[in-house]
Amino acid sequence: MIFFFILLAVLLPPVGIPILLIYWLVRKKKNIQKQKETLMIAVSREDAVSQWFFFLSVSFFGVTLMGINQQFHLMSWQTILLFTALAGLVISYLYKSVGTLIMSLVTVVTWWGFQAFAWSADRDIETYGIFLGVILFFLVFYVMGNYYRKNVKFKRFRMVYLVLGIVGIVGNLFIFSSRFGLEILSGMTIGGGVWNGWQVALSLGVMVLVLAAGLVFITVKKFLLPGEAVAVGLLALLFIIPIFLPEQSFFVYQQDAWAFVANYNSGNTFTASGLVWAVLFNVTVFFALLGLIFSGYVRREEWLINLGVFFLFVLIFMKYFDWFFSFLDKSLFFIGAGILLFALGWGMEKGRRQMVAQIKTQQTAKPT
Repeated sequence: MIFFFILLAVLLPPVGIPILLIYWLVRKKKNIQKQKETLMIAVSREDAVSQWFFFLSVSFFGVTLMGINQQFHLMSWQTILLFTALAGLVISYLYKSVGTLIMSLVTVVTWWGFQAFAWSADRDIETYGIFLGVILFFLVFYVMGNYYRKNVKFKRFRMVYLVLGIVGIVGNLFIFSSRFGLEILSGMTIGGGVWNGWQVALSLGVMVLVLAAGLVFITVKKFLLPGEAVAVGLLALLFIIPIFLPEQSFFVYQQDAWAFVANYNSGNTFTASGLVWAVLFNVTVFFALLGLIFSGYVRREEWLINLGVFFLFVLIFMKYFDWFFSFLDKSLFFIGAGILLFALGWGMEKGRRQMVAQIKTQQTAKPT
């Protein structure tokens, strides 16, 4: 049913989008009680209050360190950020505070970005190495989420790691599959290699080793399907390759700025390397979303299916305005999008029926 509404929203947005939103809200209300323990940050009012106090305590700890440091200048503010994040992680695992864990993980990624900038301030280092570290963090989060897949004690932590990892990875794929994102990527490759700064290079090397070891471990333990592990490895490789390449130029810039703006969406300003990377990122993001949906069916996790479908829906509209706005007829684009969603909906409905049949078979086979 949901795919009919998505198809209607694509072909007739003024009518279909409100209907799709109403259907999603009604469906969410029906399923929220069933998924409460897993998807919600707090399972009770008491839990919410305690988590709020933990969140505030970690925040006040960081603010206090900042205040003391202003008087005595004991350390850099990046170090204070790291100490705050580590304190939050300790409290999160001691008291199972989901809100504090979210804040701590975001703070760790933020610390890495600012600290890497500080390490490369006096050296000629391309900024892509800093971005790569952020991507590796998101991939490690995804691996951690799968590690907690069969851990009942930290089942809500699993959702935090998975959602942060998926949203971070898919969000960056969305950016770099666009013209604007490729412009940013081209600018980030300007400068010397990450090898010019040993701190950045060492940090990236450690993160790559942690990611590889984590993938092998959860695959051997069967927390992750072999196909998923290969997909994560290939995704990491896609983002790692640019640090070994020289400065990249993805567009043929025109002398006349107004001429470049006029031709920006015409599709004829790519260099050869720019076209290759544009195809790579667009194909990757499409199959990554299909992989999310497929993984949701295999694991019988409705939230993962819905997340993948939502991202796919957003991707279609992004591609309409980014790539097809000027050189592809709009009616042809929406017809193609409708056919794509219809085929996807047919495949997912077939998968749903098979999944329901398997569940019924397993229930019948259980001894009474």
